[in-house]
Amino acid sequence: MADMGVSVCGVDFKNPVIAASGTFGFGREYAQFYDIGLLGGLSVKGLTRLPRQGNPAPRVAETPSGMLNSVGLQNPGVEAFIEHELPWLRQQGTAVIANMAGACEDDYAYMARRLSQVDVDMLEMNISCPNVKEGGVAFGTRPESIYNIVRITRPEAKKPLVVKL
Repeated sequence: MADMGVSVCGVDFKNPVIAASGTFGFGREYAQFYDIGLLGGLSVKGLTRLPRQGNPAPRVAETPSGMLNSVGLQNPGVEAFIEHELPWLRQQGTAVIANMAGACEDDYAYMARRLSQVDVDMLEMNISCPNVKEGGVAFGTRPESIYNIVRITRPEAKKPLVVKL
């Protein structure tokens, strides 16, 4: 069999197939249908410093051209992820990418620092989510805000860091 392995930012993936953040949750739901250990990696559902309930229903709408969603970053918070989801994920035999979301720059710095202390392979900054201090504008819409949030977060990250715009 061909070697499909790739290395990204010093992280080795057995193949280049990575389940995208948000689409695959924490992998448990899909594991009953598919061996997620066959994936090169899994970028987990967006994590925030504190638990988030997300937006009220309806949160998904079908359109003739696809689907719209407004889940609102529902997640159990970083500490619950570390305690309840990460141990199971580490047993699945795939690389784990922790997707970080936040309402302000300090949230990202905190998340990078905290997630660097645990057994994830890579950190992913989700800066397409709204910036509360900027009135709901996404961090990733202006070069200046991208620069500032990466400048603040990068020193706290002791794991490879990628940015999702």
